[in-house]
Amino acid sequence: MIEILNTVIPVFLIIAIGFVIGKKRKIDVQPIVDLIVYIAGPSLIFVSLAKSNIELNDFLTMVIVTVVFTSILWLLAYIIFKITKSKNYGLYLPMAHGNTGYLGWPIALFAFGIAGLSRAVIFDAVASVFLFSLGIYVVHRRNELKEIFKIPLIYALILGFLFNFFKIPVPKMAFSALEMIGMITIPAALLVLGYKLTEIKLKSAKIAFLASLFKIGIGFLVAFLIVALFSITGITRNIILLEASMPSAVFTMILCQKYKRDAALVASTVLISTIISIFTIPLILLIL
Repeated sequence: MIEILNTVIPVFLIIAIGFVIGKKRKIDVQPIVDLIVYIAGPSLIFVSLAKSNIELNDFLTMVIVTVVFTSILWLLAYIIFKITKSKNYGLYLPMAHGNTGYLGWPIALFAFGIAGLSRAVIFDAVASVFLFSLGIYVVHRRNELKEIFKIPLIYALILGFLFNFFKIPVPKMAFSALEMIGMITIPAALLVLGYKLTEIKLKSAKIAFLASLFKIGIGFLVAFLIVALFSITGITRNIILLEASMPSAVFTMILCQKYKRDAALVASTVLISTIISIFTIPLILLIL
């Protein structure tokens, strides 16, 4: 249990620091977000995959499971919306997409090392394809597939795996530079997450709470059934279960704000699910 707390507490301490900064002083964090998305994050993905021991079978397993898992969550959310006749379509996003990057990466790294991180970035990148295609369509009613090709994480994922699979050597100086840049990602992402939480105001807390329980609880159960059905074991199984039970993604809030679709309700879901995850993540790590 002490080992689990030593993994989780530093993560939430950094989030808390970002939260305090946001309460004390208002700054423009968009340049930091751009740094993470376009430079530091892709560098971390490339390095972690290029130097990991992940094999083609594990890579394909992560891709297929993420596609199946995300599709099932979208389908279940659709069924719930049909039954309840809800028009809050923006809730599709935080119900189907977890914070597998900003929060999932550091937890995976601290708990399972570089092998865990390499699998976590695959899960996150594949889920991002859904978020920036189907997610944008739902909240904007436009099929903007071009957004997918603007995600550098996808290119870093493919390149990192190719360099790993074909054992392509990377000059030591270049690799070290990318590694140093990649190290920026996790602390910067956690600080931004904490800062962004200060911008959230609760609205319809009951609905947001239920949506949060769906994302974390149903997400874990769906992933558990998938890994059991496909007999997935080892670290790949652990990362799937961990990433599947992450709280709602911050980017779902950003997209809903951008396209003016249930932004306050989605933001409330992100906040409540993140608070819940303070308790559920240690529990899930204990189970794993």
